[in-house]
Amino acid sequence: MGIQGLLPLLKSIMVPIHIKELDGCCVAVDTYSWLHKGALSCSRELCKGLPATRHIEYCMHRVNLLRHCGVKPILVFDGGLLPMKGEQENKRARTRKENLACAIEHESGGNSSAAYECYQKAVDISPLIARELIQVLKQENVSYVVAPYEADAQMTFLAISKQVEAVITEDSDLIPFGCLRVIYKMDKFGQGVQFQYSMLQQNKDLSFAGFTKQMLLEMCILSGCDYLQSLPGMGLKRTHALIKKFKSYDKVMKHLRYSTVSVPPLYEESFKKAILTFQHQRVYDPINEELVHLSDISDNLGDDLDFLGPYPLFTSQLLV
Repeated sequence: MGIQGLLPLLKSIMVPIHIKELDGCCVAVDTYSWLHKGALSCSRELCKGLPATRHIEYCMHRVNLLRHCGVKPILVFDGGLLPMKGEQENKRARTRKENLACAIEHESGGNSSAAYECYQKAVDISPLIARELIQVLKQENVSYVVAPYEADAQMTFLAISKQVEAVITEDSDLIPFGCLRVIYKMDKFGQGVQFQYSMLQQNKDLSFAGFTKQMLLEMCILSGCDYLQSLPGMGLKRTHALIKKFKSYDKVMKHLRYSTVSVPPLYEESFKKAILTFQHQRVYDPINEELVHLSDISDNLGDDLDFLGPYPLFTSQLLV
């Protein structure tokens, strides 16, 4: 999930924060990240379709913590399947299926600890589970938004349109999306660490002096993301060095063609689509109650933009 290895390389600019410092603020919450964490303690029950509530209790404990500290949460849920993420989602589904088979095998063999580990890797946060939490949120008068597609893009939209002051998540994708203020690793006491985009130039492990927002995004995509697998040997440090030297991905591509790196025929086309997906994915605007693009889209991109999220929605939406 996210850009592998990015957060550790930004450790020098991650500042400790307690959620009470956001007293009076509105924050967006990556709800599926909370549900996944909460589901770890009842993964066997969820995998078997048995009654379970600990994942809901986990989320509501944190919701109540935020409200106790004077913070208004808006819980954001993932929506429909984004076409650009189809391959990644299929891979994750296969992994969950394999782990479920292993869990059942370990359990039948009496190895409960091994089964427990596999159940944790097999658990899936289904729309039904999300709907159960939404019903509780309605009862408790807690605001929520179901994204038309990805919660990451939806939370970024809420942040850049100033409908929230910060985002709470565990996903490093919020950084290439351009989210200005992100709270990571928030624990049950409200302690976490804060990333602020404005501090990026002060980072120590990787220097971003002279980097534009576009350069950071292209670096992250080159290193591998949910929308496009990386080329062989393209870790973050190498892609950082390439973008720093050549300034843009198209010049990096020209360089790679004359090196030993094999670039698949459709890679550059997929790269362009990945950029557009980060920049212009479809999101929901709660103020105007309409679907919009994350940022304004130019007319010269053509009509075939379903990779940004089909419109109208090809989903059973919206869990409400």
